[in-house]
Formats: sequence, structure tokens, C-alpha cells
Amino acid sequence: MDIIHFCHLSESDKRLPVYLTSAGQWNHQEPVHRPDGFASYQWLMILSGEGALHADDNVYSAKAGQAICLFPDVPHRYHAVQEPWQLMFISMEGSLCGPLLAQAGITKSGVFTMLDPVKMQADFSSIIESAGSSDSHASVECSKLLYALLLDIPMQTQAKQHTRHQHFERLQPVIRYIKEYCQLPLSIDLLAQQAGVTPQYLCLLFKKAFNLRPMEYVNRERIQLSKELMVLEPQLKIQEIAGMAGFEHASYFCTVFKRLEGISPEKFKNSQSY
Repeated sequence: MDIIHFCHLSESDKRLPVYLTSAGQWNHQEPVHRPDGFASYQWLMILSGEGALHADDNVYSAKAGQAICLFPDVPHRYHAVQEPWQLMFISMEGSLCGPLLAQAGITKSGVFTMLDPVKMQADFSSIIESAGSSDSHASVECSKLLYALLLDIPMQTQAKQHTRHQHFERLQPVIRYIKEYCQLPLSIDLLAQQAGVTPQYLCLLFKKAFNLRPMEYVNRERIQLSKELMVLEPQLKIQEIAGMAGFEHASYFCTVFKRLEGISPEKFKNSQSY
């Protein structure tokens, strides 16, 4: 069944950083030709069939599991190649639409492959359902769902994110070990043993996953632990906190803390009053 909902937007709705203007689903998308483009950003999720998008002097194939992103006021046309070309669509506006898409490396109209199309379809269904609601707060709910979807797009669309996720998975035993034992002396060799890799390969994995060296990651965990100690055990002195967080020397602890947090441990400690 074809569905389309247009959102009733108040002036306050239009001040939201992202907001929905329309949403729906076509059992078969008819050809569309827009020489002057469309006023809003559009995101089209392909459910079945295949189509072609013509935009920015490029021609893209758009199949099931892929999505079309259209930027405002950009001339384009699209049509089915294999019918039925079924898709869901959302139209959106707001000051953060462009920046959030840019986080996924999307800076112009095109076609993008979804790493988890089932989740994307579920997110679309929630937005479409909310857009059709008679609830007085439906537009705000749509904005919340839309914002969540836009935040997910970087993980959905970038192949390098999939590779990065694989690095995360490989490092999980090490991450858990650091989380549990960061207050103890740790070495690269010891951490490499947790993942069953060489120290050199461990460094490579951390670089690709976090853009950090392993011991830089350890220090970040130790600083997080020190902040928790300052809040939960305010009677402790900075030197005691440093030792309990895994730092051998308080001076080095203070240096690392200032570099990562922008203030000294003492100032942070004094600012915490719960």
C-alpha cells in the first residue's frame, strides 16, 4: 500500500536542528524528473527492485539494501530499471541535516549501500508511523527519530566503518582487560597476550580502531577511573588517586590529566560537588 504523510510544523518545530517534512512508502516508484531539484533533503531506502539515479552528471544504480540521498535544490531524476521498484522515503530540513550527513562522508547526492538494511528499514517504519500519528507531539517525536537515524548513517554507509568495527571486535578482550585492570601495571606484551597477537599487530589494531597507541588508550581509561575516584572518594589526595588509578608517579598523572581534560586534577576535583 502506498503511504505518504506530510508533517504539520509549527514555528518552534522549524527551529529544531533536524525536522521531518514528509515521509512515506511507494510500492512502485514512478519516474521523477526535477530540473530544479527538491526543496528539502531526501533519503530514500530501496526495498526491492532496481532503479537509476541521475544527479551531478553521474548515473547511479539503486538496488534493494541501498539508499539514495538527495541534497536540496540539486537537479536530479530517477526511475525504475527493474520493477517493482519499492522504496521508503523521508524529506527533512534543519541546520544539522548537512553536518550530520557530512559525518558519514555524504556531501552530495548519490547512492549508498547500507551495512544493516533491516535496521534502517525498521527506523524508517518508525518515522513513517510517527508521521501519521494524530498525537500533538508527533512532529517532535519525528525529529527525535530522525536525529537518531542520521546519527546511525555513518555506521551504516561507510565500508571503512565496517572494517573499523571488525577491529573493535578483535580488540574486545583487550578492552575488557584494560577496563578491569587499568589500575595495575600493564605492558604492551601483556595486552597483546589478551588478543593472541604480537605487540606490533596490537599497536596496528589500536591505531586503526581508535587512532591511538595501546598505552594512550590505557591512560584514557586510567583518567576516567581517577575522575570517578575524585567524585566518589573526595577525601582522597591527588597522589593517592594517581596511585589507585594506575599511575606510578603523581606528576605524570597530572600531566596526562591536564592534556586530556584541559584542567588540572586539583581543579577538576574542586569543581565536583554532588
